Amino acid sequence: MSSHPVLPVLDNLARVVVATTPEQEHTPTPCTGLDVVALRQHLLGGMGYFSLAFADPAGDQRPDPRAYAGPTEAAVLVAELEQLSTTVRTALADGVESVLVQVPALGGTFQGDYVLSMLAAETVVHGWDLARATGQEWDPSPAASELAYSLLADQIKPEFRGEGLPFAHEVPVSADASALDRLLGFAGRSPGWTPSSGN
Repeated sequence: MSSHPVLPVLDNLARVVVATTPEQEHTPTPCTGLDVVALRQHLLGGMGYFSLAFADPAGDQRPDPRAYAGPTEAAVLVAELEQLSTTVRTALADGVESVLVQVPALGGTFQGDYVLSMLAAETVVHGWDLARATGQEWDPSPAASELAYSLLADQIKPEFRGEGLPFAHEVPVSADASALDRLLGFAGRSPGWTPSSGN
């Protein structure tokens, strides 16, 4: 298998990054405490980490993705996303979904399909964060949103939510909400968030 629901998400995230204007660099995002530049920095650390993991699943020497302190320009993130997309495609062709991938900063060693779900959760949610902050469309496939939801439902325990904790409290959404809105609510985002409303 050489395709996966996360691949179009990577392409769309690169598109959103490219379309961000200089005036939007310090616009707040739905990701608490991060403006557009800070979110790019966060993504650069994460995307670089996933690139290393999928390029060398058995490797255990990986930098802390939260310690990224390199350049944060949009072009740098776009190049990282393009590299990651190429790396994931190659890894999929090599059968990474059924091999163990070492991701110590993300909790240990997991089967490749689970690590791909981690990547989906990171990019679908933060892609929405960035798109919403900059007034752009964000429409990942239901398959990508469901994959991300399943991953977060497995990882986010009630004790991980709240002030000063890794995740915000779940935001209720309607029973007939889209896959994306259900994911966002579970991730602690209000689907109606705007930079001016702050929620």
